[in-house]
Amino acid sequence: MLGPYRYFCPACNLESDPYFLKRTADDVGEDHRHKRHGGLHPVGECILTSGELRAPQGGERSAVVAFAVIMLLAFGAKILGLV
Repeated sequence: MLGPYRYFCPACNLESDPYFLKRTADDVGEDHRHKRHGGLHPVGECILTSGELRAPQGGERSAVVAFAVIMLLAFGAKILGLV
């Protein structure tokens, strides 16, 4: 899924930066749990979503660009009859 996702920990009243990929927010939450809660899940922790749209950042941008390049190359090969 794509969209703005944020990890929220009610025990620490912590809300992460928004991330383009849900998996990135999940990873932030997992890292936080291990560092602050010994790997335990605080009651009420969740991944928040909002209606705002934003561009991917950092490693997310690289993943999106790599996917787009692979798709364009595959499409070009199909058009040229190489596949």
